[in-house]
Amino acid sequence: MSSQAVPDRPTYGNWVAQRSPGLGSLGLLATVILMGGGVVAMLTVMIAGLVAALVVAAVAATVAVAVGTPVGVTLLRRLGFARQVRRRTHQGRSGAFSKAKAPHVRLPGMLARTTLLERNDAFGNPFAVLKNPRKGGLFTIVARCVAEGPALQDQERLNQWVGSYARLLGSMSQEPALICAKTITDTAPDPGGRLESMVAQARATNSPTLARQVMDECVRTYSVTSSENVTYLELTFRGRGLSRRGREDEIGSELARKVPNLLAQLQSAGGGAVEMVNADELSKIVRMAYDPAAQRWLDQAEFAGEPVEVAWEEAGPVADQAAWDHYRHDSGLSVTWEMTTPPRSAINERALNGLLRPDADFVRKRVAIVYRPHSPEDSAKVSEDDAQVAAFLAGNTKKRPTAASKVQIRAAEKARDEVASGASLIQFSLLVTATVTDDEDLVQAVSTVESRAGAVPLRIRRSYGSQAAAFATTLPVGFVPWEHTTVPTNLRQYL
Repeated sequence: MSSQAVPDRPTYGNWVAQRSPGLGSLGLLATVILMGGGVVAMLTVMIAGLVAALVVAAVAATVAVAVGTPVGVTLLRRLGFARQVRRRTHQGRSGAFSKAKAPHVRLPGMLARTTLLERNDAFGNPFAVLKNPRKGGLFTIVARCVAEGPALQDQERLNQWVGSYARLLGSMSQEPALICAKTITDTAPDPGGRLESMVAQARATNSPTLARQVMDECVRTYSVTSSENVTYLELTFRGRGLSRRGREDEIGSELARKVPNLLAQLQSAGGGAVEMVNADELSKIVRMAYDPAAQRWLDQAEFAGEPVEVAWEEAGPVADQAAWDHYRHDSGLSVTWEMTTPPRSAINERALNGLLRPDADFVRKRVAIVYRPHSPEDSAKVSEDDAQVAAFLAGNTKKRPTAASKVQIRAAEKARDEVASGASLIQFSLLVTATVTDDEDLVQAVSTVESRAGAVPLRIRRSYGSQAAAFATTLPVGFVPWEHTTVPTNLRQYL
């Protein structure tokens, strides 16, 4: 009697949170400010007296708390948001009733300068290219995947998909011009009429009566459970890395050469039906995100054979306004969360299923994983720094090291060994955006998202004071958060 071996189900974990060495919970910058303030205070005692020294010490302590503690960071966010409200940059009005000279419904905030181009790949298929003039030019391409999903799949095939996706992520570090990659899972329940329109469009004129009755019953029964589930892969390149002279034609040609290989890698990673998003499709995606009510009539026009073209200048909201803990845009009201702590325990490939699947509590939900690849040289340096910081923080106490600090040391050491063996290092974060159309549904939506994240287990927190920017981050529009921050990236790692 022969028995067939069952493939092992691997788990994934050992993520290393990037931290800054310092005294207690303070980062390196706050520690330097605090110690430097102490030295200056002692010198001030000898020169100007005790009162002046106390003033210097108080200022140093205040600055250290502001940049090195959660309380100080929250206070700075409050002050920054209050400044936005005072300048009225937290809200936008477009169209005929705006103060702008152009009547277009442009994208809000930092996306206003984004332009939409279109190029053809090597096979003549068009694909969208988003250009952001920020820092010499950022160029973004977007691929759409309608994946098969893990249901009814063999474990061996799932393992192959995960391995292929890991190789795709690893190849990103070999792209010197690539600065950011995102996977955005966009889900939405049927707003009504989509399934009925699809069935009516596919129905033959001479179909049997019984078949018509069966299909009509299916439409009445299952229309409320049909949904849209699409994943987008967004790649953002720096223009100077693709063309030294920064010429758009050279950049477009270089991006066109990358498209076939990207599609092949996505298909091998379980992407299912994979294709590049063209300019018209991307405009509609952004339009439905900012105005969820537009999805129904756009779908109906599509199924009726009279698709509506949405220009990029019309994709943005007519009105939008960011509050401290939510973001209102046209017919939608959204809340965005960001990951603060990755799962502490090992997880399998199905861990995020509950967070990713469609839910009737939202008219639209997006889960975005933002990747920041490191070059092989930077990977080695970052992994060495992480291992040293983990060892320093574990020994920075009079008590014996905690179990959590030992786990961090093991994870950092393992990551360093893997990088030394040729692996790539990629920083990642996760954001979740939930959109509703009624204020009364917001509380239930918040409860659903936070409970789904807690089941992973994954710690998330609302993007307080930056809801509009966080909302844009979960859209496939090439918005790279660290390219728009006030504090430089080289300084943020020491906070």
